[in-house]
Formats: sequence, structure tokens, C-alpha cells
Amino acid sequence: MKTVKKFDARPKVVGTWKFLDDYSYENMIYGYLFYARFHRGKIKKIIFPSDFNISDFTIVRASDIPGTNIVPEPEPDQPFLASDEIFYFGQIIMGIAHPSKEILRDFVKNISVEFEELPAITDPKQCLDDEKNAFGHEITIDHTNQTKINENWIKTKSVYYTQHQEQLYLEPQAMIAIFNKKDLSMFVRGTMQCPFFVKEAVEAIMGDAVSKVTVETSEGIGGGFGGKEDFPNIIAGITALLSYKSGKPVKTVLERSDDIKITTKRHPSRIEIETYTDSVTKKIKKINIDYRLDTGFYQTLSPVVLSRGVLHAAGGYGIEDAFVRGRLLRSNTPPNGAFRGFGAPQAFFAIESHIDKIAAELKLDPYEFRKINIFKIGDEFPSSQKITETHLLDCLERVIEKSDYTKKVTEFSQYNKSHSDKKGIGISIGYHGGGYTGNGEKFLNSKVKIIIGNDGNINIFVANTDMGQGAHTTLAQIVSASLGHPIEKTKVILPNTDKTPNSGPTVASRTIYIIGNLLKKLSARIKNELKFDVLSDFIKENSDLFPKEYSIYFEPDPNVIFDENTYKGIGYKDYSWAACVAEIVYDPISYSVRPIKIWNVLDIGKPVNLQIAEGQVEGGVLQATGYALSEYFYKEGFGRFNGITDYVLPTTLDTPEIDVEFIHTDTTLHKGLGEIPMDYPAPAIRNAFFNATGIFIDELPLIPEKIFQHIKNKL
Repeated sequence: MKTVKKFDARPKVVGTWKFLDDYSYENMIYGYLFYARFHRGKIKKIIFPSDFNISDFTIVRASDIPGTNIVPEPEPDQPFLASDEIFYFGQIIMGIAHPSKEILRDFVKNISVEFEELPAITDPKQCLDDEKNAFGHEITIDHTNQTKINENWIKTKSVYYTQHQEQLYLEPQAMIAIFNKKDLSMFVRGTMQCPFFVKEAVEAIMGDAVSKVTVETSEGIGGGFGGKEDFPNIIAGITALLSYKSGKPVKTVLERSDDIKITTKRHPSRIEIETYTDSVTKKIKKINIDYRLDTGFYQTLSPVVLSRGVLHAAGGYGIEDAFVRGRLLRSNTPPNGAFRGFGAPQAFFAIESHIDKIAAELKLDPYEFRKINIFKIGDEFPSSQKITETHLLDCLERVIEKSDYTKKVTEFSQYNKSHSDKKGIGISIGYHGGGYTGNGEKFLNSKVKIIIGNDGNINIFVANTDMGQGAHTTLAQIVSASLGHPIEKTKVILPNTDKTPNSGPTVASRTIYIIGNLLKKLSARIKNELKFDVLSDFIKENSDLFPKEYSIYFEPDPNVIFDENTYKGIGYKDYSWAACVAEIVYDPISYSVRPIKIWNVLDIGKPVNLQIAEGQVEGGVLQATGYALSEYFYKEGFGRFNGITDYVLPTTLDTPEIDVEFIHTDTTLHKGLGEIPMDYPAPAIRNAFFNATGIFIDELPLIPEKIFQHIKNKL
């Protein structure tokens, strides 16, 4: 668990690290995505402002696409450009480019669209509550055993809601495309998570009009969190089309306000849970879950989010009789997509809130109730995958000890009797399956490459991007440690689809878990082949052997079998585990919840870089704190928000003290970390509020007006 300084730390501080908008090319013009400002309707007429010379602008519409007007996605149902009918506010109608950003901005501002308005669904609850809105993919996991309900069993049923959440990465969506008329090639540079996805998208929209597409990331990528998984396909495709039509390099950088309005968000959810618990043994005997996601208008990535959601929906509890149904519901809003945790934060908010509700009905401490029901060896997920370790229980026991939970429960109860403000403490547990769900990693067939130069430099070639999370530092550290070679002479090359093999997307906590372990395996193969004691000495003594290239493909474990139709089998080979305790103070005058401290104990295998790992947890916990207490995107009667003036992020003053500890680190396996810190803290905060007040609120976020309204409705 050695800490190595991130290789890009200094250049970022001094300003030499180039983000997309820092790149410029000769004769470059600027692109804009012109989108619908209404929720649903038919376009009757587009009126361009008369005081501009329209021939100075490059304009592309659906009719200009030489290839296919469908964005490649897990469910390819979304067009790059709308034709005559609009299905959501933010749907892109045209790409427009001009040599001057200022003139382009003024021109776009004065375009008007005449349209026939049609009925639209924009309220997430309206969408999710009506089963008529269900469409597309549906998943059922049947782990029932026809158990008859016993008279001693207590039935508990509730519906839980979660909201949109905005990724709000530091750098907005941005792309540059350069069409070469001589060889009909297209070069694309951008801020993205998945270079090969972008390549496929540009190839789709351009069709036979181009002979070759090369995609390279910018040097710096200012955050992603899943938001730069699929939307870059759209902006890259339209920017490439503008470059093709204009014959010039085109740079498209979204304004922050546009980025917030039209890009993907976390899916709102409605999760109904019905449980039956034995009042004598305190064991949950039966669970039924109806898991629904608001996809926006198109499915796109939603089936992937749904699959992870349903596989995590029953939580970390050994329940013999389980039934989970997962569905997608359509609204007239931009398609929702990947966001850190993708489907799991919604699932854990519901099940962990529900666990506290059952414990209250049984008059049992939430910790004691969890300890009775938590996974034990031999238990099964609803998918029938066996539990083979008690690491989740170990996380729970350690976080209870670290936080002094038992003592504080008593102390806070006494404090609350004589004080107007209320102290609360809450628990949650969580887990996250590593890599793609089910057979996904088999289909990806990821490949990595290492080139050892005769100068002693080791270059690592992977398609996985560094968005600020330290992935390239950590991957280099894995290879450096495995080969016993100086980290200063080991680096990851900037992803480029001509130079780097397709090691798959930078998603699903797979970069270290899949790619890092694959590089470690390749390094072991190199060491075994060359049989060196010190690599640098070996290179000097055998310089004629170098440069030398090595590569390896991901080899799936033949014992990992998953049925995509029944969702039975091993959904994920390895899981990261976590438990959390949150301490809060509730002010009944302002109806506000203030997080004081959040303790986190995780099993992620062996951390590669301790400081980077701790930073990942701290960042995820803060994101989850915003999810729990302040962040939402739609307000009934007001509609969707327009920017960060409305969208409330936690500030430094809202940030609790965050304690992080990793356990079970005595292993050679590096497991996933990026997603799991987002999965579990929100319900711990909600449960702490319940502990402080006795008020059971079944939706996020816990904003003051929602708390006030809930109390008012109970009077």
C-alpha cells in the first residue's frame, strides 16, 4: 500500500497539463449543439436570424448524415440528431459551427423554432408511479421457494424514491474533430471515458464517407463519474459531421448551463419492497422487490444500470425466498445514463432504509438486526450465487467498533430528551460487484500491451482513461512493483485507438480490478520469460533484445457462469464490501440535517496506492452526502433546473469529517473501488435522521422543505 505521487500532479498545479479546450488547430472553427427548448412536439419551422450571413455558418441536420442516425449503445435507440419530432427538452436538432465563438453564440441565441406542442411527462414520480410508462428491457430474478407465510411473520411494505443526480464534472463535455479530405480520415480528440465507444460512434454517423477514424483523449480529463461514458458519442459524432461538411477542424465545448440541461443524469428510481420477518428469530424470511428506473425517453445505457440495480436490490442479507422485478419507464426527459454506482445507490437507499424500518417494528437495534440477517457463508444472492466469505460482516463489526456506535446510541437518546436539536447515528452496509455484469467481461475480451524500450523505459498501452482519479499512476505503479522497475521509468501512454489495444471502457470499477490485475499477470509473464534479477541491468546487458513488445488478453474464469435470461449464476466473480456509520445533528428550527462524521470500513482487496484509494472514498462519500441532503434536479411546479444556481452541491462547510479504513488487505487481488463509496452513505445519513427524530422519510434528498412537508402532513 505504498503511496506514489500522481504523475500529473505538478503539471496540473502549474497549468501545463492540457485539457480539451487548451488544444487549438489552424483554421479551427467552433461548434454548437442546438437543442429543443420544449419537452415534446413536432417542429413546424426553424427560423434563422436575418441579420447574419447564413453562408458563414456550417449547419448539419439529420438529413446531412452520410452514415446511420443511431448512436451505438447497449440499446441503440437514440438518434444523433432529431428530425421533425421532438421527444424531450434538450434533444439535439442541429450542429452549427462558425469561426467566431461570439458570433456563433449570438446567432444561436436568435434562432427560433415554431412547433406543435404535445403532452409530455417530466415529473419523475409521475413517470415511475404509472406502470403504463414501462417499456423496453425487463428483468426478473426468481429465487422463491414457495414458502408459506407464517402467522408469526411481520409484513413490512414501503415504496422508496430517489432523484436525478448531476455528475457536475469540473470540465464540461468537449470534443475536437479534424477531417482530412486527402485520405478521408477523421481524427477526434476529446474528454471521454471510452475512446473505442467514441470511435464506433463516429464510424456509425460517418459511414462510408470516411476511410478511417482515430480517437485520442486529451491529456487531461476533468472528471467523468460515468457522465462521459456515452454522451461523448453524440458530441463526437456531430462534431465530426461538422468537420466533414466544413472541411475544417471543429471544436465543440458545451457551456456549463447547456451541459447540465442536456446530458445524462443518475436515474430517478421507485423501489417497492415487501418483506416478511419472523418475529421470533428476527430473520427476514421473504422479500419481494419492484425496482423501477426513469430512463428518460430512450433506453441507451439504462439496461446496464437496471441489471446492476436488480442484482444489488436485496442488499447484503441472506434471504432464502426472494423475488426481484426490474423495469424501465419512459419520460419526456433527456436519457439518463451512467453515474458512479449506476443502479446500486438507488438499491441500497431502499433496502437499507427498509432494514431500519423492520428493526423499529421489531423494537430491535438496527445493528443487532443487521448482524442477524447479514450474509453468512453458504447464503445466496437472489441470483443463486453463493456467499463464500464473511468480509461484509467484518466491515460492519469494525465500523461499529470504530464509531463507538453502541455508546453513542445511548448518549444521543439521553441528549435528545433535553435538547431541541437532535443527534442521530445511522448504519448502512453495501457491496459492489467488480467489472461488467455477468458475461460482460467475456464479450469485451480486453487486451493490454507493454513495450520495454532499450533505454529502460516501460510504456503501458491501455484504452482506459485517467479522469483525475489517478488510474494511470496506479496502473504504472502495479507494473513498476511487479517488475521491480523504477516508477519514474514506467508510464501509461495517452489512449489512442490506433496505438492502444481495446482494453475496454473506463467504467464499472474495472480499471484496477480487470486491467490492473491483467497488467500484473502480463508483468509476471515478462519476468518469467526474461528471468532477470534487476530489469534495468538486464536491459543494459541485452540491449539487442529491445525494444520488446508484450500483450495479453483477458481470460475469463471458466467457473464463472451466468445466464443472461434468468439472471441466475455468478453475476460478479469478486465483490468489494463496505459498512458505514453516519453521525448527524438535526435542527428542528430550520428543518436541516448537518452531517458531523462518517466512518467507512471497506474491503477492496489490496489497495495499490493508499492515498489515492482514501481520496476515492472521501470523494464518493461527499457525492453521496449531496445525494442524501441537497442534490435534486426536478421540483414539482417548477420543472427541471437550469444550472448550479438552482442545483445545490455540498460545500466545504457541509462536508463532514470522513474516516476511512481498509481491511482484509493481506491479499494479492486488487478489487474495484471507484463505485462503492457512492453506494452506501446516503441511507446511513437517512437512518441517522430517523434515529434522531423518529421521522421515517422514504425519499431523497432530505431537504428542509421535504422534512417540513412530511411533518405537516403527519399533523
